[in-house]
Amino acid sequence: RMLPRGWRRLAVHRSMSGDPSARRIIQLRRLLTPSVSLFKTSGLSTQPDEWLSIGGVRIKLEPPKHPELVPRLYVKTPPSQTVLRHLQWMLQKDALGQDMFLIGPPGSLRRRLALNFCELTGRELEYIALSRDTTETDLKQRREIAGGTVRYLDQCSVRAALEGRVLVLDGIEKAERNVLPILNNLLENREMQLEDGRFIMAPQRYDKLLMEHGKDELDRWRLVRASEKFRVIALGLPVPPYKGNPLDPPLRSRFQARIVQPLPFQEQLDELIHKFAKVPPKILSAVLSVSAALHTLSSLPSDSSLASLNGPVNTYEHLKTIATVLEHNPSAMLSDLLHSAYPAELIGTLDAFKDALSRFSLPGYSSLSMCSVEGRVSSNNNQSDLIATLVPQEASSPSGACSFSVAGWAERTNHTTGGGDSYVPTPYHDDLLTKMLQSHTAGDFCLIGGRGSGKTALVNRFASILGYHVEPIVLYQDMTSRELLQQRTTLSNGDTAWRESPLILAAQRGSIAVLDGVHRLESSTLSALQRLIQDREISLMDGTRLVGEERYQKAMEASGLTPESMAERSIHKIHPKFRVIGIGEPQKQTSRMGGVSSTQTSWLHPELLSMFPYHHVKPLPREEERKVILSKVPGVSAHKLDQLLQLTHKLRSTSNSMLQSLAASLSTRQLVRVARRLAAYPNEDLYQTLSKVCLVRFLPQLVKASFVDALAEVGIMPSAELLENGYRPVVYERRGNQLQIGSVKVAINGDHQAAALVPDVLFFDNQQHLRVMEDMLKDFKLGEHLLLVGNQGVGKNKIVDRFLHLLNLPREYLQLHRDSTVQTLTLQPSVQDGVVVYQESPLVRALKSNMVLVIDEADKAPTHVTCIIKNLVEGGEFTLADGRRVVPASKAYEYPASEVVPVHPQFRMIVLANRPGFPFLGNDFFAALGDIFSCHAVDNPDVDSEMAMLKQYGPGVPEATLRKLVSAFGELRSMADDGLISYPYSTREVVSVVKHMQEFPGEGLGKVVHNVFDFDSYHPELLDLVVKTLHKHGIPIGASSTNVTLAPEHTLPPLQSSGQWTVGSSGINSKLIPIPINIKGPNLAHTEVYPVERSEVRGWSFSELKSFWRLPMHETNYVEYVGAGVSPSDHHTQWLHVVTANPVSLYSMPELGTCVQCLDLSPFLPFTHRWNKPKLKLMCLEGMHVGKVLVHEAMSDTLLMVDHTSKEVYRISGDSVGVAVKGMMGLSPRKEVPFSFIAGLNSAVIFQVGSPSLKWLGLFEHTPLAVSAILPFSLTNVLPLSSTQWILQGPEISYVMSCTEKGPTGHLYEVKMDTPLKKIASLSCDGLPSHLLQLSLNTEQEPPVQSGYSRLVAAPGIIGGIATGFPLSNGSSVSLFSASDHGILGASSEVTAPPTSLPLEGELVYPHHDVGGAEELGVTIVDLPRHTYRRISLPVTLQDGTLHPCKPCLHLCPLQDGGSLLVVDHCGGVRIMETGYHLLHKSLGEWHTLVGEGDHLPLRVSYERDSGMEVTNPKHGKVDPNNAPHVGGNTWAGGTG
Repeated sequence: RMLPRGWRRLAVHRSMSGDPSARRIIQLRRLLTPSVSLFKTSGLSTQPDEWLSIGGVRIKLEPPKHPELVPRLYVKTPPSQTVLRHLQWMLQKDALGQDMFLIGPPGSLRRRLALNFCELTGRELEYIALSRDTTETDLKQRREIAGGTVRYLDQCSVRAALEGRVLVLDGIEKAERNVLPILNNLLENREMQLEDGRFIMAPQRYDKLLMEHGKDELDRWRLVRASEKFRVIALGLPVPPYKGNPLDPPLRSRFQARIVQPLPFQEQLDELIHKFAKVPPKILSAVLSVSAALHTLSSLPSDSSLASLNGPVNTYEHLKTIATVLEHNPSAMLSDLLHSAYPAELIGTLDAFKDALSRFSLPGYSSLSMCSVEGRVSSNNNQSDLIATLVPQEASSPSGACSFSVAGWAERTNHTTGGGDSYVPTPYHDDLLTKMLQSHTAGDFCLIGGRGSGKTALVNRFASILGYHVEPIVLYQDMTSRELLQQRTTLSNGDTAWRESPLILAAQRGSIAVLDGVHRLESSTLSALQRLIQDREISLMDGTRLVGEERYQKAMEASGLTPESMAERSIHKIHPKFRVIGIGEPQKQTSRMGGVSSTQTSWLHPELLSMFPYHHVKPLPREEERKVILSKVPGVSAHKLDQLLQLTHKLRSTSNSMLQSLAASLSTRQLVRVARRLAAYPNEDLYQTLSKVCLVRFLPQLVKASFVDALAEVGIMPSAELLENGYRPVVYERRGNQLQIGSVKVAINGDHQAAALVPDVLFFDNQQHLRVMEDMLKDFKLGEHLLLVGNQGVGKNKIVDRFLHLLNLPREYLQLHRDSTVQTLTLQPSVQDGVVVYQESPLVRALKSNMVLVIDEADKAPTHVTCIIKNLVEGGEFTLADGRRVVPASKAYEYPASEVVPVHPQFRMIVLANRPGFPFLGNDFFAALGDIFSCHAVDNPDVDSEMAMLKQYGPGVPEATLRKLVSAFGELRSMADDGLISYPYSTREVVSVVKHMQEFPGEGLGKVVHNVFDFDSYHPELLDLVVKTLHKHGIPIGASSTNVTLAPEHTLPPLQSSGQWTVGSSGINSKLIPIPINIKGPNLAHTEVYPVERSEVRGWSFSELKSFWRLPMHETNYVEYVGAGVSPSDHHTQWLHVVTANPVSLYSMPELGTCVQCLDLSPFLPFTHRWNKPKLKLMCLEGMHVGKVLVHEAMSDTLLMVDHTSKEVYRISGDSVGVAVKGMMGLSPRKEVPFSFIAGLNSAVIFQVGSPSLKWLGLFEHTPLAVSAILPFSLTNVLPLSSTQWILQGPEISYVMSCTEKGPTGHLYEVKMDTPLKKIASLSCDGLPSHLLQLSLNTEQEPPVQSGYSRLVAAPGIIGGIATGFPLSNGSSVSLFSASDHGILGASSEVTAPPTSLPLEGELVYPHHDVGGAEELGVTIVDLPRHTYRRISLPVTLQDGTLHPCKPCLHLCPLQDGGSLLVVDHCGGVRIMETGYHLLHKSLGEWHTLVGEGDHLPLRVSYERDSGMEVTNPKHGKVDPNNAPHVGGNTWAGGTG
């Protein structure tokens, strides 16, 4: 049989032909194939002179010294030939005294062969499962304290060597490479030096010395004899292809190896048929065929077209589980059973699994779901069974139902089949429960599902149905195999001892041990439980052995011991109802470049796959999930719930990998929490709620945009309040025992016993933090635990402390770090009087009382450590290091008071963590445990909130300085969000800078900010970017106080008398016609809001230019006019307005704003083809219409009133000037001549040059008034003097028109101009201050102080002038003083517009176009009081290569402070310039303060000390008899002589 088939044919053929060579081959075949016969013993009782023979290998059996240590019930009857051949080889090695190494794929076959060998030969067993935590003490001797004395206890290898037992080392590849070499000498020479001083010696050497020296001498030498029957059997996996450490060559050379492959197909089938006689052989054959096919597929090379199954192999456990289920429930669906044995979907090989199933025609069975369960008591053994009734899904009546018995229903007096309050029946979960019950009949199983998918609820429901007690065991990554089984402790007298873990207690009591987090546990640690799960046997650290019930009975029968004697020998029975249920999360899949899927975290390795059948817990279908949510939260809005579910299932089913990552945040658990909040607060904005749940604030931009699009697709849109950023103000109030934050009220804690633990910190209220606290209070009132996630320094701790202070709640504080462990999280061990005492951590102290546990820096601890928080939040059950059990208060009565720590019903937890991702070096706490908390994203305060807070930290710091800091740090944070810089600068740094400046105001801001940015000094590129940003916002970091670049001053020609104006006493009358006003509207204008890149130009040097930014205009658009008005809500806030022509738009923004809004006015202007280019002016209104803007189009004489705050546009229409003229004089308006619009103080005049009429418009009342005046002369210009006077200029003569709020008076007084300045270009409406007027006229005589006495004048031929003697009245005169131009302003073509007057500074500012440079514009500032002028060049902001439809020009407008200008060029470049001398002088001083001075001064160290003596009288010094002069010293009387 050992020869190949071709050799057999050859041998038979030659034998028949009589060939001698054929006979030799047949003889060789007989020698190589000995007859294999099973040994014959009488019940394995190992009587004297009894022998065991397998295939000619014969050994003598000797009675064991400890029969209870011999394995039982491992030998199958009859054994297969493959097993016998392995045993035959092992007998050969044993006869030769050689140690064995069984190597092969994962599974129990290798271990069972070793146990078969021990059982057949009657050898006692020492077993150890190796792991990465196995140390030398686990193999040799362990040090214990007993009676105050240190003693060494022999461990497995020493006991086996001395007692002649078989040592089984299971998992050689899992042990660290430097651990096992300590056994090398024991394996080679049977020698080992022990820690207690003894020396194990080989039996031959020992016997020889015994004969020479005697037993007493050897004992004195502390020599002990190794048994000649001592053998070692090592079990290991081949590395590679499996994971593990390769064999150390010296260790490998000491073993004899044998490969152990899975049993052949026929042998496995025969064994299954023999054991499971009730299952049809046809079904067993089909199951075995698919199993063999899967094993073949898993062995294919990785480049095969059939995907590898990553190692699921054909193990006996899989087949036994499937056959056991089929024996209890013949109607079970084979594909489901095979899928639980080979979870192809979980390891990403579903296609290969389906391909294997398609190769075999399995019998078709109906898919069954659990309909009901009922209990009954069997008549034969008084043990409870369970009958599960199942109904086919397609059956319409119970006639097609079937039932099966679930073995192992635990005996519980409080059993109820309807338990599990957290469970809501659904078809999908009921089907999973059915599969769990089926797996339960065969043994243990594992549930794999995402976070919040209902795994815990299913386990609790399963335990409730079967009446089990659940023993939750939280697993974490650094948990050792030792901690899984036993824990070290000390007794009251200081002796060391071992305490059983919850897993061992569950095994003894018959509970369900729930291993929560098998995906977190290190693979070798979980593998240590293989023998417990597969064989129901395990050896503990202290030498205790747990044995299954049947083997326990057999051991007692063989040894003749009683249960008490077995217990004395540390052998205990495992309860037959004991089960293990694993809970884990699927291994994560990631996408690599090119779309190839790769496994990132592969914890489902082949060895672990052989331990359990697996059930995949998927998210519920939409309708079932809706049912669950409605059953738990019946009051939730149906519409919002539909939107929520639609979004959730869209994210779960999308192919967009970016959105799939967000689906985990919307687990069923989290959806229930969201629904509970929506039900409690019906007005809750779903958009904001989901943004908090998914932490949208910290998502990458692409993911955030995709998520917002997904929200929009399901109809979840941000509220108008959120879009406009107009949050309602939030205030808090404490009244009596009630606290109200915003709209939420809650009772204040009245217990003052722990008042010292109530936090009380310095906290300045601001709107953003109050909004966060309002949201926190909503969830806190619903009983939720809170998670606050944000960048560093955003105020998370401050918010929490203030929140708890307002509620008068004491807190316990726990800060995590990299070295935090589960033990330190719960208990802190210390030694007192030689005894280990466990001190309760803040976590335990808080959960016992009505306290709030604040866990800070949660992201710094490993996520497998913080996993204990999950168990505490979800079920409130876990075991402490001292053996006590933390349980909910409702379950505390089930345990002795000394063994439990009940969780207080009011216990709450607030966890603080930094956001995930770089540069934060912590772990992603939100991804691991985010769905068990109510999450809140804490961001840096908005501009208003941060300003309000900083004002309280630094009341003495100028507001302008605070605004610079807020805007600069705001942009740096935005750059961090966009990935341009890594460090997210926080509010904490800003507060530190403000505190410094408050305490040391003499230090400049440019120097103080170095305290924050010196960290970046060694990163030149980053530092350059930061410095540019700070300069952009006016923070002069690195600037010198000498960097002043003001425009040079030039002397102005002196002012000289230029004649006077005289107002005549008589005049002429004009015809006044009231014009009815028709206001159409309001109509909403299309509005867009754009951010602007604002730059404060004084970051590096000081000049007249203060700020610059560009309007977001199209390249063909151009500016027509500018204006400045005040805000209707705050008269100190100035709004800037710019009207553009192509298209006609109004740009409006606050002077210090960072966004500009654009209103499209094109639909409201009736353009025709003859008027291609509109000519526009605007006027900012005051009084009743404050905040509104008038926009006039000159070609069509269209007037619009725009409210930029409400985006409303009114069209003001009435009879035009031309219509009135035609009616009076028979003239028609000239459409080729544009209408001129002259703005006054809340009034305006509209006219056409050369026309004898005008229209006056007054806006003093709610309804505008209009009056048309018919004049006896043609108008050339109109100049406003005040709100009541206008100068009307004709070709030869000028007149003064007086007005009231109702319109013009109708009588015009002639103005005789006895001066060469008859054509006035501009005339200011306000007068100069008296001191400036005195300086301007260079006279010692003080001018009158009445308001409006003087005016600034601009006219051709002069650079500037002053007119005195206002206001005008009949008979009055005005004196004119002017300075000649003398070419200062250049050619007339250079001046593009009349000058802008700044009366408060006595300045005229001329815009001009620099003819010498096509890309230069500029302004000329004429300072009449100081008799100087300055010329400033301004570059054109036109982009390179862009053609513009208009000539370059500047538009100027004075601002509210009287010394600043709004300067806008035709391309939309906006500048704020300070030109006034006094304002520049003030700003320069402030800039010097920002820069800081004093670093160049020498420093010295001085001490000031109070002498403590009172100074009441002058001190009389010593008298010098020589009367010599003494200087200083504070000693001698007198002076210098």
